[in-house]
Amino acid sequence: MVAIFALAPGCRPASPQPPPPPADCSERNPAACVALCERGEARGCEALAKATPGESDPSAAALRTNCDAGHAPSCNDLGLRRMTGKHGPRDPAAALALFQRGCETRLAAACSNLGAMHLKGTGGVAPDLARAVAAFTLACDGGDPSGCANLGTLYGTGSGVPLDYPRAMSLFERGCTGGNAQACANLGQAHETGVAGPRDPALAAEYYERGCAAGSSDACAFLGGLYAQGRGVTADLERAIELMAKSCELGGLNACSDLGIALILGQGLAADPERGVRTLQQACDAGGARACSNLATAYVDGVGGVAVDVGQGLRLAEKACELGEQHGCKIVRQLRGR
Repeated sequence: MVAIFALAPGCRPASPQPPPPPADCSERNPAACVALCERGEARGCEALAKATPGESDPSAAALRTNCDAGHAPSCNDLGLRRMTGKHGPRDPAAALALFQRGCETRLAAACSNLGAMHLKGTGGVAPDLARAVAAFTLACDGGDPSGCANLGTLYGTGSGVPLDYPRAMSLFERGCTGGNAQACANLGQAHETGVAGPRDPALAAEYYERGCAAGSSDACAFLGGLYAQGRGVTADLERAIELMAKSCELGGLNACSDLGIALILGQGLAADPERGVRTLQQACDAGGARACSNLATAYVDGVGGVAVDVGQGLRLAEKACELGEQHGCKIVRQLRGR
């Protein structure tokens, strides 16, 4: 059975704040200097810099100080900085170590981030499914919705664990209830396709609504498909187009492709070929193979009044083919065979 479940995004910040430090600031008591530095007092920042010479940024030095003092959220937040390269050089190995420290104290967000790193093998860190499963389990048990969502994906695809759809569904439910958008989208997919039981497009639509409202581009696109086809909901092309546009805004490249064609052809909304071409080009530039292929067709055939430009169409079709879009490869063969 084809896997349909997607992973939830990682990089989970930790919200708990460190306890108030003592009032006296000195190199021997850097925790006290953190509060002064964060309030903008120079003497606190200067003392903190001396206490943590490896951290040039005062806020990073504060996180390091608190992490070394056993404050797990600071370890997690500093790990995010090392992972993303914000406020300093990117250092995935250091991020992994910091997430590990946070997870060892059962901080759910740190465990979720640790699991994501082990799963993807980010930045030279070797993938390790067993460790990813262990970290996501701790994250989910600790109440982190993305940990539950990602653990559900592993069970739903049989990655690192035995394939277990009922367990995957239970984990997605926990993640969706906790506000994880991708978990809601995955539940919707399961109910729409019947991968874990009878097909129920109406129930799928309910989960897609929740996921879309929470920011899942997949959920918005899938819900748009239901409205376009009238499955589980009353057919409504205008609503379908609105959902495609929202998915596109959230980074859904296939939705951008569908929206671009709808704009060029005037399907469900007023025709706007110029905006349609622009939408397709932006999605193609971002790596959307379908968008490259659709835009190539528009230029080659003059679809919807788009000015014919065979040379541009060929270039776009070549890119689509390189990205794995077979229709793009077909266009390339046809044009080169002329």
